[in-house]
Amino acid sequence: MYWIFLAIFIITVFIPDIIQGPILFLSETRAEELAIFLMGVIAILVFVKNERQLLIHKKEKEKDRKKISQTVKDLVNSYSYIGEVNRKMDLLMSIALGLSERSVLNQFKEEEIYQSIVTATKFLLKADFSTLRFVNTENLNTEKEIKMEEENIKIKNKKLIKLTTETNTEKAENCLIISSSQQLNKIKSYLLVCGYSKDEEQNPKNIEILKVFVSQALFLYSYTRQCKINK
Repeated sequence: MYWIFLAIFIITVFIPDIIQGPILFLSETRAEELAIFLMGVIAILVFVKNERQLLIHKKEKEKDRKKISQTVKDLVNSYSYIGEVNRKMDLLMSIALGLSERSVLNQFKEEEIYQSIVTATKFLLKADFSTLRFVNTENLNTEKEIKMEEENIKIKNKKLIKLTTETNTEKAENCLIISSSQQLNKIKSYLLVCGYSKDEEQNPKNIEILKVFVSQALFLYSYTRQCKINK
């Protein structure tokens, strides 16, 4: 591009030497002026064309930058999702392994599994806090309750019993309630989750995992309770 401007400049400088005498109906002076004007117009057209090309290249670079930025963002989201899935699998495995070790179950191990279920529930739904509650369906007493925080979920057992649905999930007082599908020895288990992520709640896999958790918790509670009675 610079060579073009240099050539135009040199030609313009030597126009008085190039044009000798009148051309057609133009005098020598007018011919030189017209030639210099035309060279100026050519220089301006070349400059405008160059500016348009630079603008096009700039827009293309901006598009490429946005594509790269979006690609990086997608990769980060993908890695985050993969990490979250792996974390969910680890939680499931740890709880499943704990439940399978019946021969070594003791009070400490039992409490550890309950705490794992509460922790996993909070993680899966990105909740503020969660509680695992075992309710006697006959006298509506709370037989056992496990929670991580000092927060107290003020949903009465009478309301929990009435909220039982075919899907075993219900919402009440801004909390999500997942109940066990059955009762054992007149006991039902409930997971109460508050301050949860609406997006995570819409994920059916998360809800199915929590249903497994609450049912396994009831099985564990019934099993350990029966073992204590037999002793």
